[in-house]
Parts: sequence; structure tokens; C-alpha cells
Amino acid sequence: MPAAPLWAAEARQDAVLAAARSVNRRLQQKLNRHDIGATDLCLQTFDLKDPAPGKPRLRFPGDGNTPTWRARQEVAKYLAAGTFLAIRNVAAHEDEVSRTEQEALEHLATLSVLARWIEECATEFAA
Repeated sequence: MPAAPLWAAEARQDAVLAAARSVNRRLQQKLNRHDIGATDLCLQTFDLKDPAPGKPRLRFPGDGNTPTWRARQEVAKYLAAGTFLAIRNVAAHEDEVSRTEQEALEHLATLSVLARWIEECATEFAA
């Protein structure tokens, strides 16, 4: 993971930003979408709507008709968007972020969960 050497150098903000950029890059690659920002991409990617031309979706495995599956999609949609808004954007746009080691670890953990979900999901394209 690109964050590891930065973490070892105690560059927490840079480590969080590197992890966020890596997750964003993987999301773009998996969907072949480089046309919109990360937050909008997350909102579209995990949306319950059917995929549209040029707008594929990521889908968790399982029965898409169950309340649990639908809840997972919705949670992923908002967690992903919120992660980019509240974690990545702060790391990217603030000169110096005062976060404890614990907070930085929690941010990296959130990014790790998101990365795992992106890999777990199948890409669904418009018919």
C-alpha cells in the first residue's frame, strides 16, 4: 500500500492522502470512469438504480432483492462519498491537519474497508 512508507516516516497526513488516492484510482479503474470527481463517482457507483450507458455500478454479491443487500449498497454509497469528503478532501486541501496517530489509523481503516468493498463488488454494465 502506498501509505506504508509514509506512515513509517510519521507523515500521517501524507499517508492518509496516499491511501485515499489509491482507493480513488482503483475505483476509477474498476469502472473505467475518469470523467467525474470521487464523491459523485461514489454516489453513482453504489446507487441502487440500474446501470446506464457510461455509468456502470458496483454490486455486492447476493440477492439484490433483500433488505440487507439493499442496505449494504446504500451504506457503501454514503460511506464512500463521506470518506472522500471528510477524510480525503481534508488531507488534500489543508496545509497541516492536526490528527492524532489513533485518528489517522481510523482514517486508514475506513479507507481499507472501502477498498475491500470495491474489490468485493462486481461491476455491472448497462445492457
